[in-house]
Amino acid sequence: MTTVEVVHDGPVALIRMNRPEVHNALNPTMLTTLLETVKATSADTSVRAIVLTGGQRAFSTGEDLIEAAQLDEVAFRNQIGQFQELATALRFAPQPVVAAVGGHAIGGGLEIAVNCDARIAAANARFACPEVEWSLTLSNGSSVLLRELIGEGWTRELLLFGATFDAETALRIGLVTRVVAESELEGKALEMAHIAASYGQAAIRLTKQLVNADPRPWDSTLEAEIQAVVEGFNDHTARQRLQRFADRKREPLVQPAGETDRARPTPPGSA
Repeated sequence: MTTVEVVHDGPVALIRMNRPEVHNALNPTMLTTLLETVKATSADTSVRAIVLTGGQRAFSTGEDLIEAAQLDEVAFRNQIGQFQELATALRFAPQPVVAAVGGHAIGGGLEIAVNCDARIAAANARFACPEVEWSLTLSNGSSVLLRELIGEGWTRELLLFGATFDAETALRIGLVTRVVAESELEGKALEMAHIAASYGQAAIRLTKQLVNADPRPWDSTLEAEIQAVVEGFNDHTARQRLQRFADRKREPLVQPAGETDRARPTPPGSA
């Protein structure tokens, strides 16, 4: 089973993360595949808009912490660098990119979503950035992008106090712009993408360049983030917590009938 699928719907390409057994957690192999897919798709001049999704059950829980716990500093830095390369490829793709978020968008998964041009959520979507729980810090430009999207207060609650936002809260604070039924998620995202695909592509590309302009150089933001996250990774508390997480048995994707969702999920691979 391929971990990344691409489906073409006329001028729109749908990229689907496909590792559902671990909530689309990105291990090094899947991360490399996703990065190569995004780059190749954005370079395809026949593609006029992109939808990125993980399906109805989970968008992505970011870096696979079970595998990350085994990395040394150099390998960890390289993997975070590759995450940031993916974020950059999405943010600066010449086409509009729509994130179709179903289920969990946690840590690196949320950070990938905020680098897309638009976010549409299924009613079951949940958003969190629990990096500090693992003594780590956020990355992928989200230290800047989250403040732009949802403001200073909500950003601090999300990053410093372990908040989890449901779909309606995400809509109210501006993290997403639409909430739809789970069964309608991909269809509505494709519909949105087709609207953008019908416009003049030079105008779309130039407009993206204008709205991506940032008073703080993008490269400086990414470098500051990677320095912080590597320093956190080297702290003994982070090492202990990551190893404790890796030693636990994986939780089932679907809870037994009758069990309720926890208020604060920590699915496998969340980062």
